Amino acid sequence: MKHWLLIIGIAITLLLPAVSGLAQRNQAATQIEAIPGDGVVVLGDATFKIASDARFFAQDERTAISLSRFKEGDWVEFSVNSNGEIDEMWLSPE
Repeated sequence: MKHWLLIIGIAITLLLPAVSGLAQRNQAATQIEAIPGDGVVVLGDATFKIASDARFFAQDERTAISLSRFKEGDWVEFSVNSNGEIDEMWLSPE
């Protein structure tokens, strides 16, 4: 039972940022609300841990950049690993 609740919780967490981006031109993009600096990022109203091997990209989705290039208010797209941590994030042209 706990396993299913965890899966449902992760699914809801993943869908919330996508839903918040629906009003924008790019339906997959969501906005960075905060980057507290302790290995987490707040996208929309969901908080995600950043995987230790996470990769970050510019808008072209090929040019590697550092997390420090992202700031509050940026529009981003991202993917998560099986632990629900962000493993890739890239700037969105929004």
